[in-house]
Amino acid sequence: MSGISRRRVLAPALAAVLVAGLAACGNTDSTDSRSGTAELTGSGPATLWVRAADEPLDKALVAEWNAKNPDRKITMLTVPDAQYVQKYVQAVRSGDAPDLAAVDIANVKALTSQKLLTDITAQVDALPYKNKLAPAGINVSTIDKKIYALPHQLDVSVLYYNKSLFTRAGLDPEKPPASLDEMVAAARKITALGGGNYGFAFAGNCAGCNAYTMLPYIWASGGDIMNADGTEATLEDPAVAAVLNAHKTMWDEKLMPAAEKDDNGATWLSSFQGGKVGMLALGSFGINVFKAQKGLEFGVTPIPGTSGTSAFLGGDVIGISKGAKNARTAWDFIAWSMDENVQKTTVAKTGQLTVRSDAADNPSTQAEPRLLAANKLIADARVPVTAKYNSLFIDPTGPYLQFIRDWVFTGNPQQAIEKGKNGFTSRLAS
Repeated sequence: MSGISRRRVLAPALAAVLVAGLAACGNTDSTDSRSGTAELTGSGPATLWVRAADEPLDKALVAEWNAKNPDRKITMLTVPDAQYVQKYVQAVRSGDAPDLAAVDIANVKALTSQKLLTDITAQVDALPYKNKLAPAGINVSTIDKKIYALPHQLDVSVLYYNKSLFTRAGLDPEKPPASLDEMVAAARKITALGGGNYGFAFAGNCAGCNAYTMLPYIWASGGDIMNADGTEATLEDPAVAAVLNAHKTMWDEKLMPAAEKDDNGATWLSSFQGGKVGMLALGSFGINVFKAQKGLEFGVTPIPGTSGTSAFLGGDVIGISKGAKNARTAWDFIAWSMDENVQKTTVAKTGQLTVRSDAADNPSTQAEPRLLAANKLIADARVPVTAKYNSLFIDPTGPYLQFIRDWVFTGNPQQAIEKGKNGFTSRLAS
Protein backbone atom coordinates (compact mmCIF):
# COMPACT_ATOMS: atom_id res chain seq x y z
CA MET A 1 0.00 0.00 0.00
CA SER A 2 1.33 3.45 -0.81
CA GLY A 3 2.39 5.87 1.91
CA ILE A 4 -0.14 8.44 0.76
CA SER A 5 -3.13 6.10 0.83
CA ARG A 6 -2.04 4.81 4.23
CA ARG A 7 -2.72 8.13 5.90
CA ARG A 8 -6.14 9.48 6.61
CA VAL A 9 -4.70 12.98 6.89
CA LEU A 10 -5.22 13.43 3.15
CA ALA A 11 -8.92 12.61 3.23
CA PRO A 12 -11.44 15.35 2.34
CA ALA A 13 -13.69 16.86 5.00
CA LEU A 14 -16.38 14.55 6.27
CA ALA A 15 -20.01 15.42 6.82
CA ALA A 16 -20.92 16.81 10.24
CA VAL A 17 -22.35 14.36 12.70
CA LEU A 18 -25.82 15.47 13.71
CA VAL A 19 -27.31 12.40 15.32
CA ALA A 20 -28.65 12.63 18.87
CA GLY A 21 -30.92 10.77 21.20
CA LEU A 22 -29.85 7.26 20.23
CA ALA A 23 -31.06 4.82 22.82
CA ALA A 24 -29.10 1.89 24.21
CA CYS A 25 -30.19 -1.38 22.73
CA GLY A 26 -29.52 -3.88 25.46
CA ASN A 27 -25.90 -4.80 24.88
CA THR A 28 -24.94 -3.96 28.47
CA ASP A 29 -28.08 -5.15 30.19
CA SER A 30 -26.72 -7.00 33.18
CA THR A 31 -23.92 -6.96 35.71
CA ASP A 32 -21.61 -9.79 36.66
CA SER A 33 -22.00 -9.94 40.46
CA ARG A 34 -18.67 -11.69 40.83
CA SER A 35 -16.59 -8.95 39.21
CA GLY A 36 -18.88 -5.94 39.38
CA THR A 37 -18.34 -5.30 35.66
CA ALA A 38 -21.08 -4.69 33.12
CA GLU A 39 -21.80 -7.83 31.11
CA LEU A 40 -21.82 -7.55 27.34
CA THR A 41 -24.30 -9.91 25.71
CA GLY A 42 -24.46 -11.61 22.33
CA SER A 43 -21.82 -14.21 21.51
CA GLY A 44 -22.63 -15.02 17.90
CA PRO A 45 -20.77 -14.08 14.71
CA ALA A 46 -20.02 -10.36 14.56
CA THR A 47 -19.46 -7.65 12.00
CA LEU A 48 -16.58 -5.17 11.79
CA TRP A 49 -16.28 -1.97 9.78
CA VAL A 50 -12.79 -0.75 8.90
CA ARG A 51 -11.41 2.14 6.89
CA ALA A 52 -9.92 1.37 3.49
CA ALA A 53 -6.59 2.98 4.41
CA ASP A 54 -6.04 0.52 7.24
CA GLU A 55 -7.55 -2.65 5.78
CA PRO A 56 -4.46 -4.93 5.54
CA LEU A 57 -3.79 -5.36 9.27
CA ASP A 58 -7.49 -5.76 10.08
CA LYS A 59 -7.72 -8.39 7.35
CA ALA A 60 -4.86 -10.34 8.95
CA LEU A 61 -6.37 -10.06 12.43
CA VAL A 62 -9.80 -11.17 11.28
CA ALA A 63 -8.37 -14.14 9.39
CA GLU A 64 -6.48 -15.32 12.48
CA TRP A 65 -9.47 -14.80 14.78
CA ASN A 66 -11.80 -16.67 12.43
CA ALA A 67 -9.42 -19.62 12.19
CA LYS A 68 -9.45 -19.91 15.99
CA ASN A 69 -13.15 -19.09 16.49
CA PRO A 70 -15.15 -20.85 13.76
CA ASP A 71 -18.43 -20.41 15.67
CA ARG A 72 -17.89 -16.68 16.24
CA LYS A 73 -16.45 -15.48 12.99
CA ILE A 74 -15.99 -11.80 12.20
CA THR A 75 -17.29 -10.48 8.88
CA MET A 76 -15.32 -7.41 7.82
CA LEU A 77 -16.60 -4.59 5.64
CA THR A 78 -14.18 -2.02 4.22
CA VAL A 79 -15.57 1.51 3.93
CA PRO A 80 -13.91 4.33 1.96
CA ASP A 81 -12.23 6.72 4.40
CA ALA A 82 -14.12 9.82 3.27
CA GLN A 83 -17.48 8.06 3.66
CA TYR A 84 -16.87 6.25 6.94
CA VAL A 85 -18.33 8.65 9.51
CA GLN A 86 -21.42 9.50 7.49
CA LYS A 87 -22.18 5.86 6.69
CA TYR A 88 -21.59 4.79 10.27
CA VAL A 89 -23.94 7.41 11.67
CA GLN A 90 -26.63 6.33 9.23
CA ALA A 91 -26.13 2.68 10.16
CA VAL A 92 -26.51 3.33 13.88
CA ARG A 93 -29.57 5.49 13.30
CA SER A 94 -31.21 2.79 11.18
CA GLY A 95 -30.48 0.05 13.71
CA ASP A 96 -28.13 -1.72 11.31
CA ALA A 97 -24.80 -0.82 12.88
CA PRO A 98 -21.82 -3.20 12.79
CA ASP A 99 -20.87 -4.81 16.08
CA LEU A 100 -17.39 -3.33 15.86
CA ALA A 101 -16.14 -0.02 14.48
CA ALA A 102 -12.46 0.69 13.79
CA VAL A 103 -12.46 4.45 13.34
CA ASP A 104 -9.86 7.15 12.70
CA ILE A 105 -8.47 8.20 16.07
CA ALA A 106 -9.02 11.87 15.18
CA ASN A 107 -12.71 11.21 14.42
CA VAL A 108 -13.68 9.20 17.48
CA LYS A 109 -14.71 12.33 19.39
CA ALA A 110 -17.35 12.99 16.73
CA LEU A 111 -18.85 9.56 17.53
CA THR A 112 -18.52 9.56 21.30
CA SER A 113 -19.99 13.05 21.61
CA GLN A 114 -23.15 11.68 19.98
CA LYS A 115 -23.12 8.46 22.08
CA LEU A 116 -22.75 6.18 19.07
CA LEU A 117 -20.46 3.73 20.86
CA THR A 118 -20.93 1.47 23.88
CA ASP A 119 -19.43 2.28 27.28
CA ILE A 120 -16.66 -0.28 27.87
CA THR A 121 -15.14 1.34 30.96
CA ALA A 122 -15.64 -1.68 33.21
CA GLN A 123 -14.04 -4.03 30.70
CA VAL A 124 -11.08 -1.72 30.12
CA ASP A 125 -10.50 -1.14 33.83
CA ALA A 126 -10.30 -4.90 34.31
CA LEU A 127 -7.44 -5.24 31.81
CA PRO A 128 -4.16 -5.94 33.66
CA TYR A 129 -2.25 -4.05 30.96
CA LYS A 130 -4.48 -0.96 30.77
CA ASN A 131 -1.63 1.35 31.75
CA LYS A 132 0.47 -0.08 28.90
CA LEU A 133 -1.95 1.07 26.20
CA ALA A 134 -1.32 4.29 24.24
CA PRO A 135 -2.71 6.88 26.68
CA ALA A 136 -3.73 9.43 24.04
CA GLY A 137 -5.81 6.77 22.31
CA ILE A 138 -7.74 6.14 25.52
CA ASN A 139 -8.01 9.80 26.50
CA VAL A 140 -9.50 10.90 23.18
CA SER A 141 -12.03 8.04 23.46
CA THR A 142 -13.13 9.06 26.96
CA ILE A 143 -16.02 11.35 27.90
CA ASP A 144 -17.07 12.06 31.49
CA LYS A 145 -14.63 9.39 32.69
CA LYS A 146 -16.32 6.75 30.51
CA ILE A 147 -14.23 4.89 27.92
CA TYR A 148 -15.79 4.08 24.54
CA ALA A 149 -12.87 2.82 22.42
CA LEU A 150 -9.32 1.54 22.64
CA PRO A 151 -6.18 1.93 20.49
CA HIS A 152 -6.29 -0.52 17.60
CA GLN A 153 -3.89 0.36 14.77
CA LEU A 154 -1.36 3.10 15.42
CA ASP A 155 1.02 5.45 13.65
CA VAL A 156 3.07 8.36 15.05
CA SER A 157 4.60 11.38 13.35
CA VAL A 158 8.40 11.63 13.37
CA LEU A 159 11.13 13.69 11.75
CA TYR A 160 13.01 11.87 8.99
CA TYR A 161 16.52 12.99 8.07
CA ASN A 162 18.84 12.02 5.24
CA LYS A 163 22.04 10.72 6.78
CA SER A 164 24.02 11.03 3.56
CA LEU A 165 23.18 14.71 3.17
CA PHE A 166 23.95 15.31 6.85
CA THR A 167 27.41 13.80 6.37
CA ARG A 168 28.10 15.78 3.20
CA ALA A 169 27.03 19.00 4.96
CA GLY A 170 29.43 18.39 7.85
CA LEU A 171 26.65 17.43 10.25
CA ASP A 172 26.81 14.39 12.53
CA PRO A 173 24.44 11.79 11.02
CA GLU A 174 23.98 10.26 14.46
CA LYS A 175 22.90 13.56 16.03
CA PRO A 176 19.69 14.76 14.38
CA PRO A 177 18.20 18.16 15.31
CA ALA A 178 16.87 18.34 18.87
CA SER A 179 15.36 21.83 18.60
CA LEU A 180 13.79 24.17 16.04
CA ASP A 181 16.96 26.26 15.93
CA GLU A 182 19.09 23.19 15.24
CA MET A 183 16.66 22.11 12.52
CA VAL A 184 16.88 25.49 10.75
CA ALA A 185 20.66 25.53 11.10
CA ALA A 186 20.92 22.05 9.59
CA ALA A 187 18.60 23.07 6.75
CA ARG A 188 20.94 25.97 5.90
CA LYS A 189 24.01 23.74 5.75
CA ILE A 190 22.33 21.13 3.58
CA THR A 191 20.93 23.71 1.17
CA ALA A 192 24.39 25.25 0.90
CA LEU A 193 25.57 22.02 -0.76
CA GLY A 194 23.82 23.20 -3.91
CA GLY A 195 23.08 20.79 -6.73
CA GLY A 196 19.34 20.96 -6.14
CA ASN A 197 19.61 19.86 -2.52
CA TYR A 198 17.33 21.42 0.09
CA GLY A 199 17.39 21.24 3.84
CA PHE A 200 13.69 20.82 4.53
CA ALA A 201 10.32 20.03 2.96
CA PHE A 202 6.68 20.13 4.02
CA ALA A 203 3.37 19.87 2.16
CA GLY A 204 2.44 23.53 2.26
CA ASN A 205 -1.03 23.13 0.76
CA CYS A 206 -2.17 20.02 2.61
CA ALA A 207 -4.35 20.57 5.66
CA GLY A 208 -4.22 17.08 7.15
CA CYS A 209 -0.51 16.65 6.50
CA ASN A 210 0.18 19.77 8.55
CA ALA A 211 -2.13 18.75 11.36
CA TYR A 212 -0.24 15.50 11.68
CA THR A 213 3.22 17.06 11.51
CA MET A 214 2.99 20.77 12.42
CA LEU A 215 1.06 20.34 15.68
CA PRO A 216 3.84 18.24 17.26
CA TYR A 217 6.32 21.09 16.70
CA ILE A 218 3.92 23.33 18.64
CA TRP A 219 3.37 20.80 21.43
CA ALA A 220 7.14 20.31 21.64
CA SER A 221 7.47 24.06 22.14
CA GLY A 222 5.25 23.97 25.22
CA GLY A 223 2.06 25.29 23.62
CA ASP A 224 -1.02 24.35 21.65
CA ILE A 225 -3.22 25.70 18.91
CA MET A 226 -6.45 25.07 20.86
CA ASN A 227 -7.42 25.18 24.52
CA ALA A 228 -7.61 22.01 26.63
CA ASP A 229 -11.24 21.16 25.84
CA GLY A 230 -10.99 22.00 22.13
CA THR A 231 -13.51 24.83 22.21
CA GLU A 232 -11.29 27.80 21.31
CA ALA A 233 -8.25 28.49 19.12
CA THR A 234 -5.09 29.79 20.82
CA LEU A 235 -3.32 31.16 17.77
CA GLU A 236 -1.51 33.86 19.77
CA ASP A 237 0.40 31.21 21.73
CA PRO A 238 4.16 32.00 21.56
CA ALA A 239 4.79 28.35 20.72
CA VAL A 240 2.66 28.69 17.58
CA ALA A 241 4.66 31.76 16.55
CA ALA A 242 7.98 30.00 17.14
CA VAL A 243 7.04 27.08 14.90
CA LEU A 244 5.53 29.09 12.07
CA ASN A 245 8.38 31.61 12.16
CA ALA A 246 10.85 28.73 11.77
CA HIS A 247 8.94 27.50 8.71
CA LYS A 248 8.69 31.04 7.35
CA THR A 249 12.45 31.48 7.75
CA MET A 250 13.13 28.30 5.82
CA TRP A 251 10.71 29.40 3.10
CA ASP A 252 12.10 32.93 2.85
CA GLU A 253 15.69 31.67 2.73
CA LYS A 254 14.77 29.10 0.07
CA LEU A 255 15.81 26.20 2.26
CA MET A 256 12.92 24.17 0.85
CA PRO A 257 11.81 23.51 -2.75
CA ALA A 258 9.52 26.17 -4.25
CA ALA A 259 7.04 23.40 -5.11
CA GLU A 260 6.27 22.91 -1.40
CA LYS A 261 3.96 25.93 -1.46
CA ASP A 262 1.50 24.07 -3.68
CA ASP A 263 2.03 20.51 -2.46
CA ASN A 264 -1.41 19.20 -1.48
CA GLY A 265 0.04 15.92 -0.27
CA ALA A 266 0.32 14.26 -3.66
CA THR A 267 4.12 14.61 -3.66
CA TRP A 268 4.56 14.73 0.11
CA LEU A 269 7.00 11.81 0.19
CA SER A 270 8.65 12.08 -3.21
CA SER A 271 11.12 14.88 -2.52
CA PHE A 272 12.64 12.98 0.39
CA GLN A 273 12.52 9.71 -1.52
CA GLY A 274 14.57 11.31 -4.27
CA GLY A 275 17.44 11.95 -1.85
CA LYS A 276 17.46 15.72 -2.40
CA VAL A 277 15.81 16.80 0.87
CA GLY A 278 17.51 16.73 4.25
CA MET A 279 14.51 16.64 6.60
CA LEU A 280 10.79 15.89 6.43
CA ALA A 281 8.18 15.29 9.13
CA LEU A 282 5.87 12.37 8.31
CA GLY A 283 4.04 9.45 9.87
CA SER A 284 5.96 6.36 10.93
CA PHE A 285 4.36 4.49 8.02
CA GLY A 286 7.07 6.17 5.93
CA ILE A 287 9.72 3.92 7.44
CA ASN A 288 8.61 0.97 5.35
CA VAL A 289 8.10 3.22 2.30
CA PHE A 290 11.57 4.75 2.49
CA LYS A 291 13.24 1.42 3.24
CA ALA A 292 12.21 0.31 -0.22
CA GLN A 293 14.05 3.24 -1.80
CA LYS A 294 17.43 1.94 -2.95
CA GLY A 295 20.38 3.95 -1.68
CA LEU A 296 18.38 6.15 0.72
CA GLU A 297 20.13 6.26 4.09
CA PHE A 298 17.80 7.83 6.62
CA GLY A 299 17.14 8.10 10.32
CA VAL A 300 14.11 9.02 12.40
CA THR A 301 13.92 11.21 15.46
CA PRO A 302 11.16 12.77 17.55
CA ILE A 303 9.78 16.04 16.16
CA PRO A 304 11.59 18.89 17.97
CA GLY A 305 10.35 22.20 19.32
CA THR A 306 11.85 24.93 21.45
CA SER A 307 11.67 22.98 24.70
CA GLY A 308 11.34 19.28 23.93
CA THR A 309 9.94 16.81 21.44
CA SER A 310 6.48 15.49 20.63
CA ALA A 311 4.45 13.30 18.27
CA PHE A 312 0.92 13.05 16.91
CA LEU A 313 -0.75 9.70 17.58
CA GLY A 314 -2.51 8.64 14.41
CA GLY A 315 -4.24 5.48 13.30
CA ASP A 316 -7.44 3.88 14.51
CA VAL A 317 -9.26 3.14 17.73
CA ILE A 318 -11.84 0.37 17.95
CA GLY A 319 -15.13 0.32 19.81
CA ILE A 320 -18.43 -1.53 20.10
CA SER A 321 -21.39 0.09 18.38
CA LYS A 322 -24.37 1.24 20.35
CA GLY A 323 -26.96 -1.43 19.64
CA ALA A 324 -24.42 -4.14 18.76
CA LYS A 325 -26.18 -7.51 18.51
CA ASN A 326 -23.06 -9.47 19.45
CA ALA A 327 -21.27 -7.19 21.87
CA ARG A 328 -19.67 -10.07 23.78
CA THR A 329 -17.97 -11.36 20.65
CA ALA A 330 -16.99 -7.80 19.80
CA TRP A 331 -15.27 -7.28 23.14
CA ASP A 332 -13.57 -10.66 23.03
CA PHE A 333 -12.14 -9.77 19.62
CA ILE A 334 -10.85 -6.42 20.92
CA ALA A 335 -9.25 -8.02 23.98
CA TRP A 336 -7.75 -10.83 21.88
CA SER A 337 -6.28 -8.35 19.36
CA MET A 338 -4.46 -6.60 22.22
CA ASP A 339 -3.01 -9.84 23.62
CA GLU A 340 0.74 -9.50 23.99
CA ASN A 341 1.47 -12.45 21.73
CA VAL A 342 -0.88 -11.18 18.98
CA GLN A 343 0.73 -7.75 19.18
CA LYS A 344 4.25 -9.17 18.97
CA THR A 345 3.47 -11.50 16.10
CA THR A 346 0.50 -10.67 13.87
CA VAL A 347 0.69 -6.90 14.38
CA ALA A 348 4.45 -6.42 14.49
CA LYS A 349 5.10 -8.72 11.53
CA THR A 350 3.01 -6.45 9.29
CA GLY A 351 5.36 -3.57 10.11
CA GLN A 352 2.79 -1.84 12.31
CA LEU A 353 3.32 -0.28 15.72
CA THR A 354 2.04 -2.21 18.73
CA VAL A 355 -0.69 -0.61 20.86
CA ARG A 356 0.99 -1.83 24.05
CA SER A 357 4.28 -0.36 25.24
CA ASP A 358 5.26 -3.70 26.78
CA ALA A 359 4.96 -5.35 23.35
CA ALA A 360 6.97 -2.76 21.43
CA ASP A 361 10.30 -4.51 21.89
CA ASN A 362 9.84 -7.71 19.87
CA PRO A 363 11.79 -9.61 17.21
CA SER A 364 10.14 -7.76 14.32
CA THR A 365 10.84 -4.28 15.65
CA GLN A 366 14.28 -5.26 16.94
CA ALA A 367 15.11 -5.99 13.31
CA GLU A 368 14.14 -2.40 12.43
CA PRO A 369 15.47 0.02 15.09
CA ARG A 370 13.74 2.99 13.41
CA LEU A 371 10.38 1.31 13.85
CA LEU A 372 11.18 0.50 17.46
CA ALA A 373 12.12 4.14 18.08
CA ALA A 374 8.77 5.24 16.63
CA ASN A 375 6.87 2.64 18.65
CA LYS A 376 8.32 3.99 21.88
CA LEU A 377 6.77 7.39 21.14
CA ILE A 378 3.19 6.15 21.61
CA ALA A 379 3.52 6.59 25.38
CA ASP A 380 3.73 10.38 25.00
CA ALA A 381 2.11 11.03 21.61
CA ARG A 382 -0.92 13.34 21.56
CA VAL A 383 -4.22 13.78 19.71
CA PRO A 384 -6.22 17.03 19.35
CA VAL A 385 -9.40 16.83 21.42
CA THR A 386 -12.24 18.22 19.32
CA ALA A 387 -15.37 16.83 17.69
CA LYS A 388 -14.74 19.28 14.82
CA TYR A 389 -11.37 17.85 13.81
CA ASN A 390 -12.25 17.30 10.16
CA SER A 391 -13.85 20.70 9.73
CA LEU A 392 -10.92 22.49 11.36
CA PHE A 393 -7.86 20.46 10.40
CA ILE A 394 -8.67 18.23 7.41
CA ASP A 395 -10.88 20.38 5.22
CA PRO A 396 -8.59 22.03 2.61
CA THR A 397 -10.81 25.13 2.81
CA GLY A 398 -10.72 25.14 6.62
CA PRO A 399 -9.11 27.72 8.91
CA TYR A 400 -6.05 25.72 9.96
CA LEU A 401 -4.44 25.40 6.54
CA GLN A 402 -5.24 28.99 5.63
CA PHE A 403 -3.70 30.15 8.89
CA ILE A 404 -0.44 28.35 8.11
CA ARG A 405 -0.32 29.63 4.54
CA ASP A 406 -1.04 33.21 5.54
CA TRP A 407 1.79 33.13 8.06
CA VAL A 408 4.45 31.18 6.16
CA PHE A 409 3.89 32.18 2.54
CA THR A 410 2.11 35.55 2.74
CA GLY A 411 4.22 36.71 5.65
CA ASN A 412 1.60 38.54 7.68
CA PRO A 413 1.35 36.92 11.13
CA GLN A 414 -1.12 39.41 12.56
CA GLN A 415 -3.48 39.02 9.63
CA ALA A 416 -3.07 35.25 9.85
CA ILE A 417 -4.07 35.30 13.52
CA GLU A 418 -7.10 37.52 12.96
CA LYS A 419 -8.40 35.53 10.00
CA GLY A 420 -7.55 32.26 11.70
CA LYS A 421 -9.40 33.08 14.90
CA ASN A 422 -12.50 34.11 12.94
CA GLY A 423 -12.32 30.89 10.95
CA PHE A 424 -11.89 28.66 13.98
CA THR A 425 -14.68 30.43 15.86
CA SER A 426 -17.07 30.06 12.92
CA ARG A 427 -16.33 26.35 12.43
CA LEU A 428 -16.56 25.59 16.14
CA ALA A 429 -19.95 27.29 16.34
CA SER A 430 -21.41 25.46 13.31
